[in-house]
Amino acid sequence: MFSCIIVDDEPMARERIRMFIETQPNWQVIAESDHYDESLKLIKQLRPTVCFLDINIIGGNGFHLAEELDKNMVCNWVFTTAYSEFAVAAFDLNATDYLLKPFDNQRLRDVLDKVERKQVLGYRNAQDKLIAVKSIGSVRFVKAKDVIWIKGAANYVELHCPDHVWLHRESLSSLEKQLASGQFIRVHRSIVVNKSHIDSINSELGRYSLLQLSNGDEVKIGQSYKAELFKELGLEPA
Repeated sequence: MFSCIIVDDEPMARERIRMFIETQPNWQVIAESDHYDESLKLIKQLRPTVCFLDINIIGGNGFHLAEELDKNMVCNWVFTTAYSEFAVAAFDLNATDYLLKPFDNQRLRDVLDKVERKQVLGYRNAQDKLIAVKSIGSVRFVKAKDVIWIKGAANYVELHCPDHVWLHRESLSSLEKQLASGQFIRVHRSIVVNKSHIDSINSELGRYSLLQLSNGDEVKIGQSYKAELFKELGLEPA
């Protein structure tokens, strides 16, 4: 399922995009906002596939919002504006697309097609990715698909594999951007898991807050990541 957040200070503009998205299979709108600070919080918490982002929003600027978030997360930025002169600046931010208002349904469908192709290609590339783990006198190549879960600590990560835990010099945020967003998901501020290695969700003090993984490890689910994880797994919010 692909998710999107709509950020625009015009209610009719948000409704225009939302009504179209609601007709598309495998797509859903998970939040809307017209304010900079609220949008920042929503995007960090919900981590959408796509953010439809106007340039002029209450309390700030869409470019500044994307710049602030892009260093820490993977998202397809689609700018929606009536001004063509900002297109170069948008693509300098690696925007997926730039929609000039007014745009029609076909233009929106083109954007969704582009995102879907990008996600599938990114997933395949990330699954085939080899992570070069350097140690004294050698370099070990670890296949991303063999990584069960990853724990971040400062500028290092622990790669937990079936038969070994590898220490790799890279930040969790940096490595996460290289991995398949459809296969790997952050479940805690310092933990990313491979969804194919999730065996069960267990309760702690009456709450479903622990993931049991295929190698027997158990990791904690951060409260702010639970809603997105449950949605990805096809579960009702708990």
